[in-house]
Amino acid sequence: MKLKLLALSTMVACSAPALAEVELYKDDKTTINFAGDLTANMVSGDDSNGDSYTEIKDGFNRIYFSLNSEMKDGWAAVAKLEWKVRLTENDSDLVLRPGEDNVALGSDDADQSLSNRLGFVGVAHDKWGSFTIGKQWGSSYMATGATDSFMIYGGEGLGIFDLGDGGFTGVGRAEKSLQYNNQFGNLKISAQVQASNKDIEIDIPGVVGAEVELDGSAGFGASYAIGEKISVALGYNTATFDTNWAGEEDSIMTAANVTYGSRGGKGLYAAVVLVDGENHHLDNTGSFLDESTGVELMAAYRFDNDFEVIGGAINVTTDDAGNDYEKSYLIAGVAYYWSENFRVFSEVKVDDSTDANGQDAPDGDVVGFGARFSF
Repeated sequence: MKLKLLALSTMVACSAPALAEVELYKDDKTTINFAGDLTANMVSGDDSNGDSYTEIKDGFNRIYFSLNSEMKDGWAAVAKLEWKVRLTENDSDLVLRPGEDNVALGSDDADQSLSNRLGFVGVAHDKWGSFTIGKQWGSSYMATGATDSFMIYGGEGLGIFDLGDGGFTGVGRAEKSLQYNNQFGNLKISAQVQASNKDIEIDIPGVVGAEVELDGSAGFGASYAIGEKISVALGYNTATFDTNWAGEEDSIMTAANVTYGSRGGKGLYAAVVLVDGENHHLDNTGSFLDESTGVELMAAYRFDNDFEVIGGAINVTTDDAGNDYEKSYLIAGVAYYWSENFRVFSEVKVDDSTDANGQDAPDGDVVGFGARFSF
């Protein structure tokens, strides 16, 4: 029973589960596990001025604790604490003060190497499912997460991270959310509401004293496994913005996917995700697109010798009058699984995007390599 309860409580809790959690504590009722991922990348390309650069950057870095404790009547208490980890830098500006002996880091949070990524608490039952509250993967991520596992690039075609980590609107790591998850045979379902009133700082040309408040969101996700290899999923999320110049505006995302295989497993993994958005995607000026379509394609094949080839495509288009924005790029890469816990990889991004004025976006062609340790 405990295995099924754990599966229910983490059904949409993480995009890339660690391969093997370390058991820190276990008794007759309670289990505490620890796991994480550490990734560092080196990327090279040209900046917006056409100058070449090479930079070492953080990749997918996290550590987490998962907790499960059996209670009465078949219920269990579940919780998860997950933090993003800064691995390669403090993410701070260097400030030089003439005439003073010392230099200083310009950011107030220069010493904050950890930041909240996920955190929820709740209950789970084999029959009745799980109820969790906190910061957790949004229900609609059940449909959009299928292509969110490139090694360096990607994750930009579906709009789920256009506003940071998707916590504000609930399409990514939803903040202040109440969520229900359950599984009925091959069918998984998830539903959530966000209880959040958050003021947003915004600068609108021609609008003096613009004010925006996010009034919460609601989302739903469902996936169905067809045999051992194929699955399909649907997702929906709507968030309401209250403005002092145009009243209420809804940000709506509808998503669907088809997947084949298991990411990281031997053989072929392939996925396609489609998103239809209303005030969901942002263009290069930071403005919401009234109507937009996003597509992400991903294919990976892991050979018996533990080499893996990866390919994919990202595309966002809009039908908005007078806006020629399009995000479009291809990804190609290779990875080697030195062990199930450690892999090295390289990826190339070939960009063909245009800005809102129809001009070619600054050169976004980038090549990178890195390493990831999962534990």
